[in-house]
Amino acid sequence: MLETAIGWTHAVAGAIWIGACACFAIAGLALGAGSAEQRNFVANSAAKIDVLGLIAAAVLLATGLISLTVAGVMRGFAFSTTFMTVLAIKIALFIVMIAVMMWSMRVGAAVRAVIARERIDAAAGAMTRMVKAHAAIVAMGGIALILGMWLVGS
Repeated sequence: MLETAIGWTHAVAGAIWIGACACFAIAGLALGAGSAEQRNFVANSAAKIDVLGLIAAAVLLATGLISLTVAGVMRGFAFSTTFMTVLAIKIALFIVMIAVMMWSMRVGAAVRAVIARERIDAAAGAMTRMVKAHAAIVAMGGIALILGMWLVGS
């Protein structure tokens, strides 16, 4: 029962993180470049969406470690080479996704600081970079999900 709850929590956390990044990218694409709506999004909403994503990523990491420990105990920590390869790819994806998320958050913070100083033209270029970063996280998260489904079945 606990193993199932951890697995579902892991899956939901991944879905929330990827969903938050997808929402960010969709909103970013929908807003006109340099518009007041885009500046308001960067100034007021972007950081909140990113914090939700980071919290979900932390839950994902914790539940992933717990799941790996449980699987290790059940298997006597004798994992196949294929299992370890898939796991290593998932870990690498997670690290890159976190790095991209942190980079995007730093860009957002810099843009918010510039907007606060009444530079209204600052958001457009930064928003394009942040949307691309979030779209990349969504793509990597999709790959990680597929790999995770393989791990569950193995």
